Amino acid sequence: MPIYDYECENCGRFEKMQRISEEPLKECPNCHGQVHRMISKNVGIVFKGSGFYKTDSQERAKDKARMINRERQKDNEAILDRDVKSYVNQSESTTQKIQEASS
Repeated sequence: MPIYDYECENCGRFEKMQRISEEPLKECPNCHGQVHRMISKNVGIVFKGSGFYKTDSQERAKDKARMINRERQKDNEAILDRDVKSYVNQSESTTQKIQEASS
């Protein structure tokens, strides 16, 4: 459960643990004065899923490099086979895949 910061017009600041679904306090529990919920500096955020860790972006970059290397290998095989038409088609395909991976 999160802890919310409040400021009472009479008592000053205090903290209150409440459920997220609960309505904010309107009245001070001590003096029954009017209160306002403050924006807290200490906010704990939990990121879940992929893309939040340093290693995630490194792995994607490695995957892109591997894909480009596989495509370039196909280009080289076409050259070694001395099939110019196949090389041109494969090279265009590789260039298109690299552009898509870069964007």
